[in-house]
Amino acid sequence: MKISSRPQLIIFDLDGTLADTAPQLALAVQQSMRKLGLKVPSLETVKEYVGNGVNLLLARTLAGRFEAGIADVDAELLKQARVLFNRFYQAGLKDNFTLYPGVLDGLQAFKSLGIKCAVVTNKPDVFARPLLGFMGVTAYLDFILGGEVIPARKPDPEPLFYVCRQLRIDPAHAVMAGDSVNDIKAGQRAGMPTVGFTYGYNRGQALDADYVYDRFADFTALVQTSASCA
Repeated sequence: MKISSRPQLIIFDLDGTLADTAPQLALAVQQSMRKLGLKVPSLETVKEYVGNGVNLLLARTLAGRFEAGIADVDAELLKQARVLFNRFYQAGLKDNFTLYPGVLDGLQAFKSLGIKCAVVTNKPDVFARPLLGFMGVTAYLDFILGGEVIPARKPDPEPLFYVCRQLRIDPAHAVMAGDSVNDIKAGQRAGMPTVGFTYGYNRGQALDADYVYDRFADFTALVQTSASCA
C-alpha cells in the first residue's frame, strides 16, 4: 500500500523509532536483577528483549531467552522485578536516551504541513508520556497512547484504531511507522501504509513494510513529496 497523497495522521512507535532508549531500559533492568541477586544482562541482550512491554521484557530477562513468555517465570518473582523496574526506570527517565537523527526536524516538518502525529507504544503510559516530554517532542504530538491503557497492544491493530477514533481520522488516511515486525503487522492489519526503520530493535529481521528506510530523513522527504502532490 503506497502513500499517494498527504496523510492526515502519522502514528509512530517510540523505542527504536523516535529514540534510542535501550541504554535507560537496560540500566533499569540491570539494577532490578542486581537487587534480586540474579544474572545481570548486557545492553545488547536487553535490546533483543525490548518491544512487547515491560512484563515480557522482564520475563525474558528472568528466563534468559527471547522465546520465554510470562507464564514461563515465577509469578511472584516477576511481580518483584516489575516493582523494582518501575522504581529504577522512573528515576532514570531524564537520562540515557538519544533522539535519532532527523526525528525532530521531521516532526517539525509534519506539523508545518498540518499533519497530525501520534505515538503508540507498548511502553507503559506512565513512562511514555514523561519520557516524550523529556525528549522535547510533545509539542509536535497530537496524541500519545502508552501501553496498559487499553487491553490490546501491537501487533493488534486496536491501539491504532483507538488513536484514529480519538483524533477522528479515518484509518485509511493514516500511516504507521516503526522499527519492529509488531509495528508493521499492526499497521497492515489496520489497513494503513507502513514504514519500517532499520536502525531500531528488530533483531535483524527483515521488515515487510511498504517503505523501508535507514534514515528518518528519507521518510520525511517522502511525506513532503506526497504533500506537494496533494
